[in-house]
Amino acid sequence: MIAHVAAADERSGRVVLWHGGSASVSRIAIDAAMLLAQSFQAEVESLYVEDTQLFDLAAFPFARVIGASGGSWRALPHETLEREMRFAAAAFHRQVAEVGSDASVPCRSRIVRDEPLRAVSRACAENGPWNLVVLGEPLTPSDGPRLAQLFERVRDTTGAVITGPLGRRSQGSVVAVVEDFQRLGPMLRAAQRLAPACGGDVKLTLVGDRRDELSWMEGEARLLCATRSEDDVIAFESVLAANDDPAPLAAVLQRYKPGFALAQYGGRLVATGASLRPLTAALECPLLLVR
Repeated sequence: MIAHVAAADERSGRVVLWHGGSASVSRIAIDAAMLLAQSFQAEVESLYVEDTQLFDLAAFPFARVIGASGGSWRALPHETLEREMRFAAAAFHRQVAEVGSDASVPCRSRIVRDEPLRAVSRACAENGPWNLVVLGEPLTPSDGPRLAQLFERVRDTTGAVITGPLGRRSQGSVVAVVEDFQRLGPMLRAAQRLAPACGGDVKLTLVGDRRDELSWMEGEARLLCATRSEDDVIAFESVLAANDDPAPLAAVLQRYKPGFALAQYGGRLVATGASLRPLTAALECPLLLVR
């Protein structure tokens, strides 16, 4: 699958900025949505999902909540939960609209009450299939199953953008991590589209578990890059890494300090079922994961 989102006038996709209702909203995620929209001439939809399971839970007489600042447990009537969510949604949409206005990106907003992943899937299916989903909350080490379900259940999307708890920048080089040579061309093109908006160059990281494989990939990459102008030089490196070892790729992100990164979901950096702890400890920029 190529890393792509439809332009606004194509009516076949957009950047879906999904906020699941927690108190934590990542400003880096909002910036990432705007950078993607600028790079692909797309629009942004901020989607606030009121999780129906929370309303079901609040209906039980024994349900209690405690505020973020501490204090005593209290009941949470349905009306109070609804009001608090609407306040949070309004603040989220207002922040997105302000950032979008500054970036000259067309934005629209929506509130839906549904099971979260079903809401995202339905939103993408409306205009699909060329959508990109940006998670509005920072990813935690335990979010692996949620990320896996996103890729499994939301079909009308070419990828997802995540940020981590250490997110601090969206400007700088764009690093494309390529583990499958068949993805080299599409990921390189996506990185080149992002680079002007991020204000940096493109850095290509080729990854393999055998030196002969890496040598072949490097030769093919040189041939591909040789066709480009002198003003469009691509810097690249080769990284030898075991199939189950994300550490060398996390080290690449720490060394380059990019403004944006691209990688394949299910590869070494974000393996299906593996802990996200090495990634969340190294990720300081948005990461676009392609299928």
